[in-house]
Amino acid sequence: MNISPEDAARSLADARTTQARALRAEPSFPAWFTTGVALFATGVTFATEPGTAPAVTVTVIVALTAALVAMTLKLALGSRMRAHRSVIERGAMLGYAGWVLSSVAVAFAVAFPLAGAEVRYAGTYGCLVMTAFMAATGPLVARWISRRLAARVEGR
Repeated sequence: MNISPEDAARSLADARTTQARALRAEPSFPAWFTTGVALFATGVTFATEPGTAPAVTVTVIVALTAALVAMTLKLALGSRMRAHRSVIERGAMLGYAGWVLSSVAVAFAVAFPLAGAEVRYAGTYGCLVMTAFMAATGPLVARWISRRLAARVEGR
């Protein structure tokens, strides 16, 4: 069976359109996962606050670690679609890294002044604000990355 160059180009364009549509249809990462990781950090910060009983610290950290492992397994085994390495765009990954670093900066911006004022659980408050920030902005970042990956597939 022979296929003309025009038919081949049309088939390739159709495949790229379908790929781009699939990438746009689903966020590049689930916001529940990043929010869960932020909650993990919040829980660890809370459990390791000076004055917390060692038994409580160990119990909370073991429970949080089990929850983090469960979330990671759900993410790894439950994903319907993963973008191939060839589609991953440097700018999108730099944007993601910038968002994560911004989230940490938000936590520090809250925690350090509170710690300076000797407020107990200052780090926990900072992590709670970070968690809220990630929960509120995560879906936007995930969709932005998906749009960038789709545009790359389309060749824009």
